[in-house]
Amino acid sequence: MVKQTAESFWGRVDTQGAGCWEWQGSLNNIGYGTVAWHGKLYTAHRVAAYLKGLVDSMSAPKSHRAVTHVLHKCDNRKCCNPDHFFLGSYRDNQLDAYKKGRRVQPKGEEHVNSKLNRLQIDDIRTRYRIGEVQTALAREFNVSQMCISLIVRGETYKCS
Repeated sequence: MVKQTAESFWGRVDTQGAGCWEWQGSLNNIGYGTVAWHGKLYTAHRVAAYLKGLVDSMSAPKSHRAVTHVLHKCDNRKCCNPDHFFLGSYRDNQLDAYKKGRRVQPKGEEHVNSKLNRLQIDDIRTRYRIGEVQTALAREFNVSQMCISLIVRGETYKCS
């Protein structure tokens, strides 16, 4: 059995060059490096952050609000270069992913909470244009008047 030390960990990281230092070991199903460390499985970038003193625990933060999530500036999930890390909350991580295009919020009828489809939206807009009242449309389609207002103004279910 290999003794788990900082040296053995860094020996599995390609530290050549000034860019990303990629993990050379196994990856999880979403592409992050993983390492068994003293009987537990951790992400490699979390262990790298721990070994460099950026966080005081290798375990994932227990709270979404904790500002101890290790985020990548480089967006390379295999990267273990501490210069490429920054700390943030779960929310910071999600916002970073959306900002960089790694996550996309589904829109319109593709959104998980959508109650209406494209045909219904077109019907609502047409009927509103010819004079139907928002409250009556809201009752018929089982949504709020505010929802109808946002639809007819084009603020939700954007026109394509």
